[in-house]
Amino acid sequence: MRNPLRTSLVGVLPVAFMLAVASASAQVPGSTAYFQPGTLARYNAAYRSVPMRGGRQMPSITIPLPLGLVQFFNDHPHLEDDPMFNPDSTGFNPVQILNLIFNLPINLELKKPPTPTNDVFIGIGKDSLQVDLGAAKVLIPQDEVGFGGVTRVSDIGWGMKGFRVSVMGWIQEEIKFALGDTLIAFFNGQPAQNNTRYAVTGHGLAAAGLAPTIGYNGRVVGDSMHGLYVGAAVHYYLGAAYGSSSGNGGFTTGDTLFGGPTPVKFDAAALTQYSTLGHTLGHGVGADIGFVYVSGPVEIGFGINDIGATITWPDTRQDSSFYKDSTYSRTTGTGVKTTTKLPVTYAGDVAVTINSTTFGLAVVDGGEGATLRLGGEQRMGPFALRGGLGRDQHKRVQFGGGAGVRMGPVSFDVGVWTHANALSSERSVTMGTSLSIY
Repeated sequence: MRNPLRTSLVGVLPVAFMLAVASASAQVPGSTAYFQPGTLARYNAAYRSVPMRGGRQMPSITIPLPLGLVQFFNDHPHLEDDPMFNPDSTGFNPVQILNLIFNLPINLELKKPPTPTNDVFIGIGKDSLQVDLGAAKVLIPQDEVGFGGVTRVSDIGWGMKGFRVSVMGWIQEEIKFALGDTLIAFFNGQPAQNNTRYAVTGHGLAAAGLAPTIGYNGRVVGDSMHGLYVGAAVHYYLGAAYGSSSGNGGFTTGDTLFGGPTPVKFDAAALTQYSTLGHTLGHGVGADIGFVYVSGPVEIGFGINDIGATITWPDTRQDSSFYKDSTYSRTTGTGVKTTTKLPVTYAGDVAVTINSTTFGLAVVDGGEGATLRLGGEQRMGPFALRGGLGRDQHKRVQFGGGAGVRMGPVSFDVGVWTHANALSSERSVTMGTSLSIY
């Protein structure tokens, strides 16, 4: 029989990679250093009408080059038989799998985050068990760990005199998990207790669809050198598919840790909800609003996205499953009406452009912690250099830099940046590349 955990891991990876590729299409290599003013149209509807400066021009489409996938499938050519995804293999490493989920291998990893290794002390005595992880304790999250947000993968439309009609593609993703207090204490060196439950809770959600949009953006006061720009858009969200799962699992010790027929009892429970392609589309309405003030070389902007965006899914299937001595699963509902909510995104920025040099600062909060980016761009004819630093969702300082060259209607960009996932105390270094068409 196939191992159900291995089959689930192998089955979910292609879907996760597709979501990540779509997400990467909205990014420009090196832009992790700072948000270029033109790219802020994603976060601020008013930026569509603000003239770009310093010889810059927004591309019509940006295509990421997924070098990381080439590297990953070269290292793991046969996922079904790969020891990394087989819990029965000595090569199975859940830390590596979690790192893979938090950092999907779309871009090329120049320096992977090392997994702390050292001698782990396990003390076993009569009715006692204690573990000392040593340096590996840095892998144990003390609070809830997660990431998520909404990515707009495309926005194809037509406009005239400030009014614009378009169709936007969107993806929502959310992953969270947390260790229970007793499990955290055990991993931090506290001896195991009798009649105590050690558990982990988790939640995951993914959704995708299209959103026909009508909007307006334009200057309402002043001129191109000193003026106020506003923008607003209303979206009618059409959800193509979504799935979510929430649950918890763990084990409970008995009266005696090493005595009796069942000294430890494992259990798990989860509720899964999904509406697949071909079912009735989800639907909902939301809005964006943004402002940009221009005074000479200075631009100050503020935008809010996905206001009131609640998606109703009329045809959802619900499955309940749990494990206690044996696995049990049953369908608890079909054709159920459920709702999901897109997180509201707030973005503020300040940019200064002097000739072909731009400096910028941006803060974005999509519901999972604010990110801050500070950096600059220097253009020299067809060449551009970018660099800066920022603070990620986990309040860690990261660095980035990049370069680009434009040849007629096509440009090639490369960026290198650092990041630290939630399961490592050290930074890794990633490189991304893309082609842009103007």
